[in-house]
Amino acid sequence: MTGLRLSNIPIPEPHVVALVVAAVIHRVLPLRIPIGRRAGRIIGGPLLAAGIGFAASAVASAGDAELEGGDALVTNGVYALSRNPMYFGWSASVLGLALWTRSAWLLGTWTVAVLVLDREIKREESQLRRQFGSAYETYRSHVPRYIAFPALSD
Repeated sequence: MTGLRLSNIPIPEPHVVALVVAAVIHRVLPLRIPIGRRAGRIIGGPLLAAGIGFAASAVASAGDAELEGGDALVTNGVYALSRNPMYFGWSASVLGLALWTRSAWLLGTWTVAVLVLDREIKREESQLRRQFGSAYETYRSHVPRYIAFPALSD
């Protein structure tokens, strides 16, 4: 897997809808999360950057494998930490943006987007189970749906 497949760059519709809806509502009725601007940036900035980095790492880990309807199960790179690193990255990024901007509307629409995306992911998992059988079950038993934090000590 040496190249990158542009079709693997994720654009999860629930998050796009969340961003657009929140922006429109915020324009009409601004509503801020009750945290200070500095706190929002200290928490939101790194979360936004980490989410973008995680999603980009997922695209790189997939290389030239075709993820949607492909015939390869990608388990390397960030796929060893999360079965859904692109979705996780997007979710972290949008949450980071909500905190950075202190937008209560974006925080609310992000919550709905995550719930919708979770349902989509469960449907995708059923498809992967049918497509890859025991290989997917083994992968699923070792890697969490969203993220694994390696133990900090032995």
